[in-house]
Amino acid sequence: MQERRNPGGAQGAARDQVQAGVAALRQGDIAGARDIFLAMIEANPKTAMAHVGLGRAALAEGDPQGALEHLQEALDLQPGLAPALVSIAEAREQLGEIDDALAGYEEALAQQPAMGRGYMRMARLLKKESREDEAVDVLREAVQHSPQDASLRVMLANALGRAGAGAESQAEYARVIGIKPEMWVAHYQLGRSYLKAGNAAAARDCLARAAAIAPDKAPVQRALAQAQAALGDHGRAAKTYDEAHRLKPSSLRLTVQAARAKADAGRHAEALEMLLALGRMSLRSGVVQKALGDIYMAMDRPAEAVDSYRAMILNAARLRESAPQMVEMASGDTPADLRAFAQSLREAIEGQSQAVTEKIRANPKLLRDRLAARRERRAG
Repeated sequence: MQERRNPGGAQGAARDQVQAGVAALRQGDIAGARDIFLAMIEANPKTAMAHVGLGRAALAEGDPQGALEHLQEALDLQPGLAPALVSIAEAREQLGEIDDALAGYEEALAQQPAMGRGYMRMARLLKKESREDEAVDVLREAVQHSPQDASLRVMLANALGRAGAGAESQAEYARVIGIKPEMWVAHYQLGRSYLKAGNAAAARDCLARAAAIAPDKAPVQRALAQAQAALGDHGRAAKTYDEAHRLKPSSLRLTVQAARAKADAGRHAEALEMLLALGRMSLRSGVVQKALGDIYMAMDRPAEAVDSYRAMILNAARLRESAPQMVEMASGDTPADLRAFAQSLREAIEGQSQAVTEKIRANPKLLRDRLAARRERRAG
């Protein structure tokens, strides 16, 4: 009778406890998870998965060395245990031991070829190391083992897109949608892919579906507005940008894009008011000054456009090295023909921006390095 009520017996109870501990970790309750795993070990010190759980708790706390101790204990109890192996690889990754981490992921996957988490972690590490082709290969292998895993297919589609295989990437997103029609991120990413390819109509349709599924996602609304603007529907784009800005009012990028959309719809005074309402630090931003300059030009106020373009150039310290001629032009005397001078400043700014964009496209690692440096500066 007892077996019928609890077919798994002690093993079933242990599985339930492990699942409870894993759930606690996912919810950020590290202390609660640790209590569960410690209780399991007190009841049975040879429960390998409880030691894995303690290792994962240590990883969640940023203690990879402590994690390794628990995870090695798990392997001593159960050699070849794939969850322990993949967690050891994560610890090696946290310690900066990249080659050992990659070898660890391979060993874990050799033991359990259908382990999605192992493929995901390995692909993310390869991407981080700018080894995109290898990341694609890993994810191709992953979906062979788990063809209905929508998350793996989204990762593969993303990787294919970064590798320049746009059509194949779009086909993967379509397969994800076939598996999980309500997965908003697949519609969103497919829409972004169409936008990048210049197919604004297809992008709008995909992004509208994503917005219907996830109306509270600011990036979806922003991308939908971009598609609407690309189709010349500036009035609707302005409304969609407003919704995106409402969802994420702290985003300076969204504020500027919403203001530009208003200007494109002919609502220049509203666009100007939106930007001038920003705080002092935000107003010093180059992207804000560029937008102000463009709006002033559209309003036939060239003197104020000159002021804005000039501020953008002079506030960008990196231009002193990369484009000294621009700095010289901006800091010199103001010619009598203000409109022509404002136009010259705008063309110089846009030419420099295009050059930087092309440089980053040729070497995407430059952008990652720049973003990392920016995060470090913010962290002090």
